[in-house]
Amino acid sequence: MQAERQPTISVIVPTRNRNDLLSQCLERLSPESQTAPAELYEVIVTDDGDGHAPPEILAEFPWVKWVAGPRRGPAANRNNGAKNAAGQWLAFVDDDCLPDAAWLSSFASAIHPDCDVYEGKTTCASGIDSPLKHAPVNLQGGCLWSCNFLIAKQLFFKVGGFDEEYPYPYMEDADLRDQLVRAGNHYEFVPEAIVDHPPRPTTPGGRLAKYHESWLYHWYKNGHRKLGAPRLILLIFRTRLANALQYPLSLDTLRAFASLTSELWGLLLRTPGWEWKYRRRFLSSSSDF
Repeated sequence: MQAERQPTISVIVPTRNRNDLLSQCLERLSPESQTAPAELYEVIVTDDGDGHAPPEILAEFPWVKWVAGPRRGPAANRNNGAKNAAGQWLAFVDDDCLPDAAWLSSFASAIHPDCDVYEGKTTCASGIDSPLKHAPVNLQGGCLWSCNFLIAKQLFFKVGGFDEEYPYPYMEDADLRDQLVRAGNHYEFVPEAIVDHPPRPTTPGGRLAKYHESWLYHWYKNGHRKLGAPRLILLIFRTRLANALQYPLSLDTLRAFASLTSELWGLLLRTPGWEWKYRRRFLSSSSDF
């Protein structure tokens, strides 16, 4: 009996209670949809939900390897998928994304001995028609976002994978990028490896403010000694304002301004505590306080 061939690429799809979106993603990853040969890759769904694969999804996608997630957030869930991977390469995509038919074959064609990390193009084909919606768009490279990249499995584990200590699901992919670059690795942009990210509703400002704790964690972890909170608040103000002003005045833009006010107020209340916690943790000299 011929031994089963090991896949070259393991596609990691983290998910949690989004079966409708996950189904759309898996349809795009099926052997019938991808131009890459079926033996080239495997698809691992790492589920941070209740740990039980929905029977209807298992029946529709029997080729998917379904594993229970650790239920400690997206970073840990992605690492869990990598630990269960059989391939030499790890391709990461999110469950609310739509990989192009040539996504995997484009990554596979780009691989060469002098590079162990590749970044794909992330689009939003339908466009964004409201300041209350968002989608990550990466048309030129330089981001290495977790929804669309390929990395050698050996290197992924060498740098420690995604940092699971980020308090909210934000900035952990930027952290991995920084760790890779700091260790002397470069990454290449593969514009043919396309993943489309349809627009999603933006998280309300009051709730979104809490997520920015991850930004300050990242700021101090990466060696910055100056206060991060003023930079964070100014960055959020400029980014949100510029985004809202792209659209004609409407009820949505007024709601966007209200959301920005809630976000900034939440930051003003929380950042003093975050500054104390992370400066104390990452800065060794008392003269920095």
